[in-house]
Amino acid sequence: MRLLITGYPPFDDYPLNSTHQLIESMKRDLPHDLIGWRESLIFEIVDFDNTDSSSQKRTMLKSYEKLMAKHDPDVCVFCGQAASRTWVTLETIAINIFKGDRIDPEGPPAYWATLPNQPELVETLKAEEIPAKLSHHAGTHLCNHILYTALRDAEREGKKRVAGFLHLPMTASQVIACKENRAFIPVSMMRKALTLVIQHSLAGQEPVELSESLFKGEDDA
Repeated sequence: MRLLITGYPPFDDYPLNSTHQLIESMKRDLPHDLIGWRESLIFEIVDFDNTDSSSQKRTMLKSYEKLMAKHDPDVCVFCGQAASRTWVTLETIAINIFKGDRIDPEGPPAYWATLPNQPELVETLKAEEIPAKLSHHAGTHLCNHILYTALRDAEREGKKRVAGFLHLPMTASQVIACKENRAFIPVSMMRKALTLVIQHSLAGQEPVELSESLFKGEDDA
């Protein structure tokens, strides 16, 4: 099984992006609880040109399509920043709208996210003292767009690919950098939240037994 986890780069007025920080952190230092699934996990940034809405959509789709063609994942967990939110939020639905226009004129109005048992996952996060809830609106920008596109592609191609979306608040370093009164959570908490989401997504898959060979050469990397 291949699980693709993505974030976005910094954009607009923010010099940092919480999902970019999170993805790079996971790539540098994979949490111990995920070591057994190392070969199944793919962490990537979905890049885009932030010049205008048209450029955002065109270049984001190009980056998304390149990653999907390269990795052909079985599960996608897309991550995006929601600077106004105070909770880690799991999106339940993707709508066929991008900034007022239809994403796909021939597509349905909406798709349910296919990440399974999301209410249960929220309770798992809350049990670990991570503020989490379900969200029924992923916005009408790139975050909603990528989820809708992945679900639309899976239906059109007849694939059983699972797709979900995780919205994250800002990080402490972002609040310091932008000098605004914003809610935030530590990167360490985001790492724990994403670890639990990944474990939930891989439920039923047995991790590789830990051995010294897994760590061979890491000190020299």
